[in-house]
This record gives sequence, structure tokens and C-alpha cells, in this order.
Amino acid sequence: MKKAIYISLVLTSFLLLSVSVYSDDYSSEIIVELKPDYNCAADHLHIPGMIKNKSNVTLGKVKVEGRAYDENGNVISSTTSWVDSVNIAPGKTTTFDLEFLDITGSVHNKVKSYDVKVIEVEKALP
Repeated sequence: MKKAIYISLVLTSFLLLSVSVYSDDYSSEIIVELKPDYNCAADHLHIPGMIKNKSNVTLGKVKVEGRAYDENGNVISSTTSWVDSVNIAPGKTTTFDLEFLDITGSVHNKVKSYDVKVIEVEKALP
């Protein structure tokens, strides 16, 4: 019985700690800048770019999402990726490269626009 209570307390503490990492939303404190897209050797669409941490805290990990649209604004494909660095200090930048594995060949011609946004941010642990 004591062992079950102890395990329950440990798991609860772990869950509370992991939730606190996401307690503040820093996505509005990140600037996303896109670089020219390109096709890799496998003919996949890539959208490279960089993010800048405008907050006053060091960010642990940042995940971005890219969406590609057709001429009518319909989503053709979406993909996500973590940026290339962790522990991004205030004012610092890092890069990302979103790869759309399902945009190859003639599908490239259907892509008329795309966007990228921050979808997940972890504050760096002390």
C-alpha cells in the first residue's frame, strides 16, 4: 500500500513538473523569418528559415509548422519540425528547415503559397 502511494506521488510530481514547462506561451515572443524555398535531391519541397527569441527567458525547444496551399487557399500539405538549436537565449536566433515529403513532382506546381508558425515552445529548465 505504501509503495503504491509513493509511486502515485512520484508520478504526480513528475506530471506537475512537465506541465510547468509549458505553462507560459512564448510563441508570440518569437519572430519567424523565411528564406527562399528549394527542392532537395529527392525533389521534396523545403522551406528554410530562422527564428529569433524576443522574450526575456531562454527557450528550451521550439517547434514550427509549415503549411502549403493551393490557388484556392486549401491546404495541400503540412509538416512540423523542431528548430536546430535548444536553449535559445533572449535575442538569439536559430534556423529550421521544413521538409514536405509528400510535395514532389507535379504537386510542386499546385503550391501557390505557404506559411510557417510556431506551434510549441518549451522554456529552458533552470
